[in-house]
Amino acid sequence: MKYSTKTGWHAGACWIGLLAFTAAAQAFINPTFTPVDMVKQSDQILLLEFKSVDAKGVAKATVRKVLKGNTTEKEFTLDVMAGPFEDQGKDFAARINGGLKQAVIFIGMFKVEGMGAGGDGEESVGFLHFGDQHSDWRWCSFNKSKGNIWNFDRAQNYLLGTWAGSTESLLSVVNYVQSEPDPYVPSVVGAEWQDKIKIGQFKDKIGTIRPVDLSGSGKPDVFVACGTGDRIFRLNGKSFVDMTDKLALKSASAVYAWGDFNNDQRLDLVSWNGRELSIHHQNADGTFVKKVCDTGAALQNGCLSLSVLDMGGKGHSVILAGTNGTPVLLIPDAGGAVRPEPLVKGPFPLKKPGAGGKCLPADFDKDGIVDVIQLFEQGGLFYKGKARGQFDEPAETQAAAGKGRNAVCMGDFDGDGLMDLFVANEVRCQLWHNTGKGQFLDLLALSGEIAYIAKPEGNDAFVGDVNNDGLQDIFIAYGGCATQLHYNRGFSSFAHGREMDVNDALLPGSEGSQQSACLADFSGAGAEDLALVLANGEAWLLTRKVEGRALSVTAALSCSGTFYGPVNVSAWKDKRCLGTWTVNAGDPGALFGATEAGTITLQWTTPDGKTGKKDVVVKNGPVRVVINK
Repeated sequence: MKYSTKTGWHAGACWIGLLAFTAAAQAFINPTFTPVDMVKQSDQILLLEFKSVDAKGVAKATVRKVLKGNTTEKEFTLDVMAGPFEDQGKDFAARINGGLKQAVIFIGMFKVEGMGAGGDGEESVGFLHFGDQHSDWRWCSFNKSKGNIWNFDRAQNYLLGTWAGSTESLLSVVNYVQSEPDPYVPSVVGAEWQDKIKIGQFKDKIGTIRPVDLSGSGKPDVFVACGTGDRIFRLNGKSFVDMTDKLALKSASAVYAWGDFNNDQRLDLVSWNGRELSIHHQNADGTFVKKVCDTGAALQNGCLSLSVLDMGGKGHSVILAGTNGTPVLLIPDAGGAVRPEPLVKGPFPLKKPGAGGKCLPADFDKDGIVDVIQLFEQGGLFYKGKARGQFDEPAETQAAAGKGRNAVCMGDFDGDGLMDLFVANEVRCQLWHNTGKGQFLDLLALSGEIAYIAKPEGNDAFVGDVNNDGLQDIFIAYGGCATQLHYNRGFSSFAHGREMDVNDALLPGSEGSQQSACLADFSGAGAEDLALVLANGEAWLLTRKVEGRALSVTAALSCSGTFYGPVNVSAWKDKRCLGTWTVNAGDPGALFGATEAGTITLQWTTPDGKTGKKDVVVKNGPVRVVINK
């Protein structure tokens, strides 16, 4: 039995569950045969491009790239009807004829416990990944015969326990494993919750629970938005204190955003209560004063989201309001009033978008300029940023919010620097993979265990690095079951971290439903804790179990800095991009965990187009970097 120092996992401990094979292409993670094992045991790894398949099922493929090993072959011949299961062969041929061309084949004498057909280490076998998200299988095995023909054996869905992502992501894994002396592809979450601390109790239904760094110190407070009165809680040692009255906060938010709206280098709150917009300016002593803002007819049909854009110059934070039509910019003046302007001029292009209109500002096309995506039930709009605060006319995009209450979060799940979207709604979950230029594909079905474990009735979703490995994970709160944590194995393939799901055994009353949840380092240990509001109104903090102080780097923006965000911040460990976060002033910052001491490189582009870079040495605990000072 082997032991992994990276995961603390005894290989072979749960092999029994790894042979799961269902029509929905499901398999548990195989800790004894990860992508690292497959790459290292392969004699050859080839990128193939299918050209054609004839009536007898003989397929021709061009060798597009040799990823490992050597070959003089320019073309591969595969008999896809040679196996015992005719329907699988026909499906293979249909994929080629339908336009699916790219595949990766691993050839070697693989040693894999209990693998059965092929892969027993006695003779070479070809494991081919052919990643069609609409089919019941993505892996299959081939055996070589006379005449240099590879014969289709059968679909091998247990290899989904090795890798359950797309062929494109698998190529990234192969390149990564071969470029690193000690590659990391986790097979267990490797983390757990520790203490339970009650935050407070709510009689009324809340909107969201989120972290906010009011002091700018990097230790966030807990902000709970509620239609009958928002509240702020502060962790004082091992208990929470309700600071709402002391701070004189009088907001009641349906939607809200934090930012400096009067240029005094202090964090303010803009709030929409369903009827009116108000800005709650923070005084020097930390208390807030309320100013109701006249928005004219700009928000007469309601406000679905609020966020902050950095426009440059003095008084450079403006408010972006999402509506069911053209988004609205609300520009604060020195007296505390706001001037509404449409984000772009011209008619609204969507005829029947369905419900919604929530806006997400971020640099979605990696050109250093902030864009805006507006999500509706049936689709979305992409407003490309031309310059600071200037946008092109909207173009339709595939990304959509879905039906009913929906929770949307952003993350760079495959480490390509492009911000992806995860949506949880009443009907299903969606993972919108950013292909660039405002275009998205829902690749949830090619994203690992999350594809078949994530449920409908999502009430909230949040991205964080729960296990401090630098990769971005997804936490989901539900209206009808226990929470779920899906940890990122890298390159947008997720595994279910069952050990970190919150159920009644861990927190009584949690399993039936949760209203909202978020992740942040509330306790200051360098790891992200979980703040959670249950259906019964109880709010709890579950702290991450760490020995001493965890290794991590947090990149944050200050209200007293030269720019406010949103800014995309990426982190690199050697040659690997760990991911990208969108950061605003007032956020706790982007937390990148580290599995070992060493250097993490932060990179970002400021709103004026300048590129920043900083090498951060992590030795004994968490390091916080303010990138706009």
